[in-house]
Amino acid sequence: MSFIHPGRLYLRKRGAIESAEDIFNYADFLRVEAGVDGVIPVDIDGIFQHFGIPTPKFAPLPDQQGLLFNAESGIIIINSEDPATRQKFSKAHELVELLFAELPQGLSLGGGWFLHRPGGFKEKTKETLCNQTAADLLMPPSEIQTRIQLYGSNFDSGRLIATDFEVSLSAALVQIARLSSDSCAVILWQMKNKPSELKKQPDRAQLKLTGFDLVEGPTKKLRVVWSFGGTNTPYIPIDKSIDNNSHVFMAWECNIFTYGDDYLTFDGRSSALYRTENQPFTVEGEKMVLSFIRKLKS
Repeated sequence: MSFIHPGRLYLRKRGAIESAEDIFNYADFLRVEAGVDGVIPVDIDGIFQHFGIPTPKFAPLPDQQGLLFNAESGIIIINSEDPATRQKFSKAHELVELLFAELPQGLSLGGGWFLHRPGGFKEKTKETLCNQTAADLLMPPSEIQTRIQLYGSNFDSGRLIATDFEVSLSAALVQIARLSSDSCAVILWQMKNKPSELKKQPDRAQLKLTGFDLVEGPTKKLRVVWSFGGTNTPYIPIDKSIDNNSHVFMAWECNIFTYGDDYLTFDGRSSALYRTENQPFTVEGEKMVLSFIRKLKS
């Protein structure tokens, strides 16, 4: 079957992209056009076959999960070293990249200046929209909201969704946080110094040369690496630390899954009570914690 550009077809049928919602609706379009709407787990390979998109090639991609190598012919490369669930998500992400490839790639600032903004969106916003639309493609919001109503917004619900939709646990939890009516967030924690502390540390090599004793730097704390939440979730700063008496820290220290209620402060002023569920894991010898937090009503 010859290649049918899904982004081009979507624009032909729908018209110009005017909002983020128009991007999100592309997920429904792909499933409906491919005849896989309502099929769980979503048949991502069936979508590729329907549009005649070449089977993705697999190769090591350092610091990258997927690459739209040629938008005109639909050639996609997926990181061969990623787990299967990550590769599936990357396929969905690159399908959305095919849509962005059809949008205006920048804004003219006059005088020959050109600002790179695909579809009028900032590059960081574009990546977020690609990820969110990929999530909606693999985990249709209506299906996820039904499961939230049945099982709640929690880790158990995330595990069920990850199994049913054949996605990673972190992807399932992020989708719950996005779609839940509760104030929820997914947070990745790591034991580290914040950047300002690292800048203040003395040059260890220089100290050795001058003969001075090495001075220990600031104590590392369990800090936010990234977080995702819904529209009613407070802003969670990167590198924000958490108290050592929290269930989050207990998970890291004891290397066990923990859950319980913790008072958390994200804005530096007021705290709120959250139900936290915390799963420790290790990547390349570095222990981290994946948390799902839900604000408890006063």
